[in-house]
Amino acid sequence: MNNLVALTSRELKAFWYSPIAYVIGAAFLLLQGFIFWLLVSALNDPSADPSVTITQTFFGPTFFYCTAVLITVPFLTMRVFSEEKRTGTIEFLLTAPVTDAQVVLAKFLGAWIAYIALWAPTVVFFLVLQRAAPFDWAPVFTGYLGTWLLGGSLIAIGVLTSSLTRNQVIAAFLCFVVLLLLFCVGILDFFARDPETRKILHHLSILNHLTDFAKGIVDTRPVVYYLSLGSIALFLTGRVIGNPRWRS
Repeated sequence: MNNLVALTSRELKAFWYSPIAYVIGAAFLLLQGFIFWLLVSALNDPSADPSVTITQTFFGPTFFYCTAVLITVPFLTMRVFSEEKRTGTIEFLLTAPVTDAQVVLAKFLGAWIAYIALWAPTVVFFLVLQRAAPFDWAPVFTGYLGTWLLGGSLIAIGVLTSSLTRNQVIAAFLCFVVLLLLFCVGILDFFARDPETRKILHHLSILNHLTDFAKGIVDTRPVVYYLSLGSIALFLTGRVIGNPRWRS
């Protein structure tokens, strides 16, 4: 446990000591602030659907939400293994008195905590909105829960793609492509004619599960889905770095 804490702390320091982290953080918050303002303005329009809430649009599977995730996750994960492999420091890390599982979990937790830290300041948007128009906070809490669970599974995939190459740009591009393909699974639902096939595609869609969270509903099925997807990605990452050929 002490090894895992030390390794995770090492990852967080490596991220936050880099000026890139603050550039990403500032750009992310500016983008989210602009998006939040657009959504509030659109919902205040008299012609807007009154049944649609700010949480459903801010945390829902919209174009803005997908764009924010597709940009941040590859940036957060592209260096976790690829940079260590490029510089040769991975040899010292894997020969230290730590297990491969601890290394993989530390890389994942460092990137996931950074992802959570990026989203956490956005709660200020809702605090400001609360002063102007009181609303139910339950969907806000569940919206963040869904966002962080989804982020965890995507971060795990990003860690996996980073372990496959020593080039950060290639790692980021590969992560982006994989995430984009996962996001497109839900689109196939509209083209399937067989009801059973549509049901399966709907369940496999990584974005469709966000809808319930944004409405204040916590269902165990999407929770298990996100946890399972992340666990599989981390297991594969452990297999990759455990292969002697990977270090060459």
